[in-house]
Amino acid sequence: MRTSWLIALFVAVLLAAVVAMPSAAGGGAAVAPVKGVVVYYFHGDVRCATCRKLEAYTKEAVRTGFAEQLASGAMSFHAVNVDETPNKHFITDFQLTTKAVVVVEYANGKPVRHTNLNKIWQLVGNKDHFFAYVQAETRAFLKGA
Repeated sequence: MRTSWLIALFVAVLLAAVVAMPSAAGGGAAVAPVKGVVVYYFHGDVRCATCRKLEAYTKEAVRTGFAEQLASGAMSFHAVNVDETPNKHFITDFQLTTKAVVVVEYANGKPVRHTNLNKIWQLVGNKDHFFAYVQAETRAFLKGA
């Protein structure tokens, strides 16, 4: 009887620890780099199939178009849940009104400029056009750095 109680307690503690861990898909506070460019995909708690596609397409477009910058650490991609308290500041920082892709340049740990790729919703139905848009806008942003 005592063993069953200990096992139940152990399982409960383990489950509580797993539930409390931030998820890899944007859980916890997003940390700003000291220097570099971040391509963010901002989302909320509720995510439809199109919202998930926006994230997947953005991640793949960045990964395939900027492999060198990602490998060197000059660029990173982060999916961030703005419904989580530590991330709510992004809503005002970047004037977010819905799910969004925002490219941000950081210096000394602070954003110095950004651009919101506001055509993602229009292009999500065509993967090739979506990729071309995200990569072209990100390249143009990098040229201005």
